[in-house]
Amino acid sequence: MTKTQLILQYLKLNRVSYSLAIVFIFLVNWLQVEIPRYIQLAIDLIEDASTQGHAQLKSYVGIVVAMSVAMMVVRIWSRIYALNPGRITEAALKNTLLQKLNQLPNSFHERFASGKLISIINNDLSGVRLMFGVGFLQFFNALLALSLTPLWMWRISPELTLYSVIPIAVAFVVFRIGFKRMKSLHMEHMARLQDLSAQLMSYLSGIDLIKSQQMSRWVIVEVEKLNQLLLECRMKITRIQVFYMPVLDYGNNIMKILILGLGGYMLMNQELSLGEITAFLTYSVLLAMPLMGLGRIATIFQRGMVGLTSAQTILNAEVPTNDKRLLEEKAVSELRGQCFSVKNLSYRYTDEERLILDDISFDIPVGRRVGILGSIGSGKTTLVNCINHHLNVPEGHIFLGDRDITSFPRSDLRRFIKTITQDPYLFSASVEDNIRFGSKHSEVSQQQVDEVLALAQLSEDVSRFEHGKQTLVGEKGIMLSGGQKQRLSIARALLEPAQLIIMDNVLSAVDYETERKILEGLFARLDKQSLLVVSHRVNALEYMDEIIVLHEGKVIAKGNHDTLLRTCPYYLETWQLQQDHPEDASC
Repeated sequence: MTKTQLILQYLKLNRVSYSLAIVFIFLVNWLQVEIPRYIQLAIDLIEDASTQGHAQLKSYVGIVVAMSVAMMVVRIWSRIYALNPGRITEAALKNTLLQKLNQLPNSFHERFASGKLISIINNDLSGVRLMFGVGFLQFFNALLALSLTPLWMWRISPELTLYSVIPIAVAFVVFRIGFKRMKSLHMEHMARLQDLSAQLMSYLSGIDLIKSQQMSRWVIVEVEKLNQLLLECRMKITRIQVFYMPVLDYGNNIMKILILGLGGYMLMNQELSLGEITAFLTYSVLLAMPLMGLGRIATIFQRGMVGLTSAQTILNAEVPTNDKRLLEEKAVSELRGQCFSVKNLSYRYTDEERLILDDISFDIPVGRRVGILGSIGSGKTTLVNCINHHLNVPEGHIFLGDRDITSFPRSDLRRFIKTITQDPYLFSASVEDNIRFGSKHSEVSQQQVDEVLALAQLSEDVSRFEHGKQTLVGEKGIMLSGGQKQRLSIARALLEPAQLIIMDNVLSAVDYETERKILEGLFARLDKQSLLVVSHRVNALEYMDEIIVLHEGKVIAKGNHDTLLRTCPYYLETWQLQQDHPEDASC
């Protein structure tokens, strides 16, 4: 989508409001140029001592007062209808960006730090709001004022009007030079702001590490580097705004001097009346505001265009073709109860030459409990991210029934697979709200919430909290222990059923007894659902129907716990090590 298409889209969205705004802005400017004309007529009648002259003077004064009151009312309406579209556009564009970000694959989010995306949505879009609001208002104000006012000036004196244009024309040339230089600086300013936002987000996420390792001084120096670059860019913009943008105001002041000098000369030669000179000067004052406003309009326009450029980074990002459509309910029904299969899957990351997964094959039948054992770096999480299609998997390797998972949208795949990661994300809300977030339906009962809390072995902990299920967990669950966070994420995933539940090392922060109770509860509940438990702890897998042993990206053995103890030396060695050194089982 081009900038022109974006602008037209939101102009169309606010077409009614903009149409009314233009009408009211025209009325304001028409009243502005009509009032000086009646002031001119009134001044020229001051010396008329006749009764008829006094009556006419009173009528002109009354007209000026009435027009001034009308102009005030109309100006209010013009601002209401001109400024509201800015907020409406900002809200609509933010919603569009959020929906698009939710559709984009992990490969996009790996290229753009969260801080940059937040800066685009919060900072860059404020320029779009100003362009569609204040920018629109001031543009049409300036356009109509600079069209109507010179026309009324021309009616009084074409010669004086032509002389008045000379300083304005020179000022426009200088203004144009400054306008061009500001464009690149605004682009640089937004980029610097995004870099600073991304860096601050990164440091705030690791604030505990920074404090414990006494890295505060280093962090301050790094932030100051970006701050200085941002300041230098901002100062360059300010210098242009100070030296180039006010040039139109200087031109307007020179124009007034010309009007006073030449107008006075014409008055002495009786070419113009005192009322006409007064009206002409009033028109020059009316020109001052739009001329001074052109500098601000230019700045707002540039900020808006930079904001649209940033928004295009997200809007024009490529969404995989399959993710743009949804499966029909009939197809969804046919896929329910089908077996998940991994066939000869190999995977390498784009920046690595070695294979992370090498020719992996196994099945996960309905209701089957499958475990994956492997040491750190064996490829367990990569395998999980391939199965749930977080990574761009090559076609023809992972199937649901007889359908390749790459052939239907990721959003539909999430209907069948729920993944609980080893690093659970919790929202800064209550315990209950974090659980309910796992459901698309608002009519989830308290009984269901209590049930999944019990399954996750978290009920007793929650009962000890001061506010029970309404206890706030803090940002990223900072108020909870590591084990409580993991169990809360399990409860959230269990609230709504899924065909396959993947638990990626989520029991690493709980003790053996809690782990056993959680798994027993899951086995009892997940009668017709499949379970894939990934761990480097044998104790977490010994009750599985089948265990797949992964080593350096390859499957070296399959079987249940007893079979692997007899047939797989690696499995036996790992089990014995964790029996002799229980602390290793939770590392």
